[in-house]
Amino acid sequence: MYLLINALAFFFFLYLLAVFRNYKRRRGLPYPPGPPSRPVIGNLLDIPKDTPWTAYADMSKKYGDVICLRVVNQLVVVLCSSSAIKDLLEKRAQTYSERPTLPILEMYT
Repeated sequence: MYLLINALAFFFFLYLLAVFRNYKRRRGLPYPPGPPSRPVIGNLLDIPKDTPWTAYADMSKKYGDVICLRVVNQLVVVLCSSSAIKDLLEKRAQTYSERPTLPILEMYT
């Protein structure tokens, strides 16, 4: 009896965790399009070990020049055209070039 109650409580906790993570992902601006991800591993199986650039080129035909992949718990943005790279790195450099500051470095500078 207690085993059944514990199992139900565990699965209810997993359900609440999945709902919370899904809600957290939907807030804010949407990410660029990309292939659908699997639970836990994300798009890890979509990235081949040999010649990944060919897989990204195939994905860019379907999803566009900017692709978003989830690999385990990280978001990876892949830029597949020179115009997307130029737009992101040159035109919007001030937006994306900020790095987090380390307090220890501020003491010495």
